[in-house]
This record gives sequence, structure tokens and C-alpha cells, in this order.
Amino acid sequence: MTFITGLSIQQLNDILPSTLVKIASAIRLKHIEFDLTVFNDIENVIKVLEAPQTVIHAPYLEDYGIDLSTDDPVVDQFVDNVLAAQNDLNIIGVVVHPPTDASGSWENFYDRLEKLPLPLLENMPYQSWDEFKEFIETTQANVNRHLGMCFDMPHSWITYGELFLELPAFCMDLLRSSNGYIHISGGTREEDTHFPLLTEGDMPISPIREFLNANSFSGTVTMELAPRSIEDLNKVFQSYMLMLGIAGKRLHKLQVKLKHPFIMRKARQLTNF
Repeated sequence: MTFITGLSIQQLNDILPSTLVKIASAIRLKHIEFDLTVFNDIENVIKVLEAPQTVIHAPYLEDYGIDLSTDDPVVDQFVDNVLAAQNDLNIIGVVVHPPTDASGSWENFYDRLEKLPLPLLENMPYQSWDEFKEFIETTQANVNRHLGMCFDMPHSWITYGELFLELPAFCMDLLRSSNGYIHISGGTREEDTHFPLLTEGDMPISPIREFLNANSFSGTVTMELAPRSIEDLNKVFQSYMLMLGIAGKRLHKLQVKLKHPFIMRKARQLTNF
């Protein structure tokens, strides 16, 4: 079994995405998931990006005030930005939440999905698999293109507890495809905290390791983490080494471990954490 390990990167206060991409390049990160803040720094990101593939997380109402259903030129500009940067950023897909903007429309949502790179529809906290299946099937019936899935493990942990890795067959089919995509982070049964792995929270790692091994997962696992300090950034590196070990990337893990002191010094210089 082997899979690609990635990391989510977005602007953190005054720390631009390109600064964090420089750190990611130092550890030879193979995949990055950006949000729309990457487009505020796009020229600098393109100059320093070394990851061979990226995904963009589409805006959603809770954190951005808009989603793909919103009737606002800002959303159309987001779509245009993704398409314009698709080749330069090596974009392979776009993570998409179900729309929740009461003032938006499903027509807007479907129209924008038609234009974007591979939509990876994400399961939500407290959303049953039956509800998720209905979301996928309804969306598929209204867009003339292939859809993928982003399996968010912490969301499933909140919804199903110890049964969070018992997925229905239609989900497993999507994950076993060449576009299989997973979000992972630490968290609790009550809140999607995006903690680094094996730190705070109660997300169990051993069952995740067994799940990935048993299913010979060969897609992309993105650590959706939110560092807020240099200590958190250090925990991100520890999370990355953990995932490299699970993926069987022993040499890469050793290289990151040996570079760790240098990388942390560089991180302090670049971020002013």
C-alpha cells in the first residue's frame, strides 16, 4: 500500500500561502490543498510551488460567507481563478460542501460544478450516508461530468463514532478509484477542530491505519490542519512523519526527520511565529 500525503495550506493572519509553500517544499510535500486565499498570492505561490498536484477547497458559507450556490460575482471570480491557475497549480480537483446559502440556488451550484476541475463532494458532520448518497446522486443527475468524493474522517467520527470507518459500498467505490481523496486531522466527537494528529482530541489512529492498509488505498490523504503557533507547526511535521510511516514512505520519513531542526529554524524565520 502507498498513497500520497498532503497538507492543507491557507493564509494564516498575515502569513501568506507562498510562505507556507516554501516550508512545504523543504519537506518535499507531494500534495497541497489550498483555499481561495491562494489567489491573493497566486504569482508568488506559482514561483515557489514544487508539489506535483494540488486541490482547491471551494468556499462554504460558515467560514467564507459564500458557497458555490451564492448569487454573487465573487463566486464566479473564484471559478475563473481556478480555471486560470489550473495548469500552473497542477489542480486535480475541487473539494465541495453541500450548498447551504438560503439565498443561493441549486442552478448556480450545478452550473459552477460543470466548469470546475473534478468536484470532490465532501461528507458533512451529522450527515447520514443515505443523505450523502442522495446529495451525490442528485448532483450527478444535474451535471454532465464525473464526480468524486472527499471522505472527511473527522466528520464521520462526529457522525458515527466508533463506526466512522464503516462506509457504504458506493463510498468505497469512489475511494478505490484513481481519484480517491481523504481528509484527516485530530478532533473530537463533538467538534471538527483540525488538530494535528496524536495531539489533542480523541480521533483514533490505529483503526485509520488498518482501514488504509486493508483497502490498499492509493489515492491522496490530506492532513487538514490549522497551525496557530510554532509549536503547532512542529506538531504538523510530526503528523506528516506519522502519515509517511503509514504510507510506507520510510526513506522520505527519515529525510524529513533529519531535516527537522533546519526546517523549524526556517519556519521561525519565515513566519515570525
